[in-house]
Amino acid sequence: MDRNRKILISILALLVLSSVIAIVDISMNMQQKRGAGVSFRGPQMGSGVGIVRIEGAIQMIGSTTPLSMTQGAEGIIRRLDDLEHNSDIKAVVVRINSPGGTVGASQEIYQKLWKLRKKNIPLVASMGEIAASGGYYVASACNYIVANHGTLTGSIGVIAMSPNLRGLFQKIGIDMNVIKSGKYKDILSSFRDIRPEERELIQEIIDSSYHKFLKDVALGRNQNESDIQPIADGRVMSGETALKYKLVDMLGTFEDAIDKARQLAKLPEDSAVYEEMKSPFEQMFFRMEGMLRGGNIMEQGLRSLEQENNYRIEYRCLP
Repeated sequence: MDRNRKILISILALLVLSSVIAIVDISMNMQQKRGAGVSFRGPQMGSGVGIVRIEGAIQMIGSTTPLSMTQGAEGIIRRLDDLEHNSDIKAVVVRINSPGGTVGASQEIYQKLWKLRKKNIPLVASMGEIAASGGYYVASACNYIVANHGTLTGSIGVIAMSPNLRGLFQKIGIDMNVIKSGKYKDILSSFRDIRPEERELIQEIIDSSYHKFLKDVALGRNQNESDIQPIADGRVMSGETALKYKLVDMLGTFEDAIDKARQLAKLPEDSAVYEEMKSPFEQMFFRMEGMLRGGNIMEQGLRSLEQENNYRIEYRCLP
């Protein structure tokens, strides 16, 4: 009984501590962002600029546990949908810090941004440390792109990878039994070499996705595909080089991108900025979930390894 009581007290103490940390952190973040001239969503703030953030690898969904906040492409599209139907939002800044990700997720974000662009909502992409491959793909849907001098961008191309562990399996005496409905069902399996006809099939998918990438970037940048193709060979470049190749429009900061969005929407210099902000309860739950997940490091490692071994067709920069 005493042991159970101690466990219960420890859990309650952990929850209280998590709540205090979350509240302090939120308060500090609010002070920092207010100091940077960024306003939060509130009543009667008037017309302004909405912020959308794309952080990390672009995937369709993030975590799916009950405590999770909406993540991944679906969360980004939901945020864009909210801004689209908010009469106070006159322009949108898409802050990107991503090496890209899966083809489908990148395409869905691009299409949603293009929908807003066709509704004459000015869109400005603001590139952070990296906005490459799928990160650049979604940026190209915007009317205007701002990059830092040192931003890593470009990497226009498609990649698919799968580890070949056949030699390792043979060395440690592992044989894989496969029962399949068709000869291509285990294509890109990690326990054998890829066959020439399988390579051709994957290459067809790569080429199709690449041409879609090229076509959409040309459309977004108001250029011909032939103008972009010479540098659409997977190369990564700095923001300064991207400006030379007309992949971006301006070198500047996040604040410069906000100012540009205000100009495009003909808003006053001091118009509101609607930053994306999670509620205190969402942030607290997010922290709690992270602590709960951290208990089984081995399980997390195995899950990550399993995900990495599943091949994907991606618009991603892999340095």
